[in-house]
Amino acid sequence: MARQYKKILKKIKPKEKKVESAKKDKKSWSYYILAAFLALTAVVMVLGWENFTNINRGLYVFLTTTLAINFARRTYDLTPTQDLWAERASYATMAVATVLFGLNIYVQHING
Repeated sequence: MARQYKKILKKIKPKEKKVESAKKDKKSWSYYILAAFLALTAVVMVLGWENFTNINRGLYVFLTTTLAINFARRTYDLTPTQDLWAERASYATMAVATVLFGLNIYVQHING
């Protein structure tokens, strides 16, 4: 009777497996590429700040912010709620950077 009770309990409520975070595991090559692009974008933004128009400045600020948020999501062990908000913030900043890129192309090449 006790064995059947244990079998039923296993089917109803299986033991939770201890899931280790993939973020703490060995870093993949994409982690280092993301870190390199983040550093490169930050350096270009700092060095070219005086030569950029306001649209370019906004573009680089939002692009660097997007890369920093994605790097933080890969590096730190965020709670599911924090990860959801970080993902949304990343998409929002990426959308703004894309719009600014399109605006920059329009101003420089199409508008004259």
